[in-house]
Amino acid sequence: MADRVAVTGGAGWIGSWVVRELKEHDYDVVVLDRTPPPDETNRRGVQPRVPGVRYRIGDHERLADVLEVFHGCDLAVHLSAIPSPGTYPNPTVFQTNVMGTFNACEAAAMAGLRALAMASSINTLGFGYRTHDFPPQFMPVDETHPNIPQDPYGLSKLVGEEIAAAIHRRTAEGLRVVSIRPAGVVRPWQYAGQAERFRQNPTAGGRSIFSYTDPRDLAVLFRLAIESRNPEAACTAMYAVQDDSWTDRPVREVMPLAFPGTEGLPGLDKLDGTQSGVSNALARRLLGWNPQRSWRNPADHLPAP
Repeated sequence: MADRVAVTGGAGWIGSWVVRELKEHDYDVVVLDRTPPPDETNRRGVQPRVPGVRYRIGDHERLADVLEVFHGCDLAVHLSAIPSPGTYPNPTVFQTNVMGTFNACEAAAMAGLRALAMASSINTLGFGYRTHDFPPQFMPVDETHPNIPQDPYGLSKLVGEEIAAAIHRRTAEGLRVVSIRPAGVVRPWQYAGQAERFRQNPTAGGRSIFSYTDPRDLAVLFRLAIESRNPEAACTAMYAVQDDSWTDRPVREVMPLAFPGTEGLPGLDKLDGTQSGVSNALARRLLGWNPQRSWRNPADHLPAP
């Protein structure tokens, strides 16, 4: 019998790709979301309803909703969240994301799940939505870099990682929890013409330290996270970024344009021509992730819906 996986936010932009990946690998999938999936791919990039997947309407801020969907499952992926600050008032962003994560972890423990993979964010670092500038401490950025967010979204994701660690401890390490930190997840139909946009604005990728994430590779990483039995990945957070950079020039050239005064930043001079400013080495080592897509490869572009 196939493992059953619950996916919060599975009718959303990233969630719809994750649901499709899980179903293609023969998982029994149930989704919890505030809205149903569209009938066809919409301009936001949300994929249509996947045959054989059960969709339930509910709210991750209600523990009972999450627990009902998690009941009978073996694994879960928690993706539902307000994806950035600015649209909602700051307290709403923080409360929605933190309570959603708390309830997902609480329900996973109560339902006796084996593993939970959660969407964190590169914005735990604090660069993406900073109110005043500060540079990275070294390059490429990896999981040892301090997390110093200034905004409610980045803070909510950092608190979520602490919640994950707490539930791992509370279950005597019985519940494996992996927090995945994507950079800007780019819609593949936005790849066309990107080189020209970078020429017009070479610092466009600076807020993600010139890294990006393809949703197809990201979906694979979420699947690998719930499948892993690696003890080193039993409770961890890791970056999910492509191998190459979100710029058409070497990061060592554009970094000082985005962060003035960083010409001598440790490690910057060692970045090669297309290397990302953020490392995915931990995801590769612990979960065997091997991202395949690149905005530079026309074969990875998709037509706009």
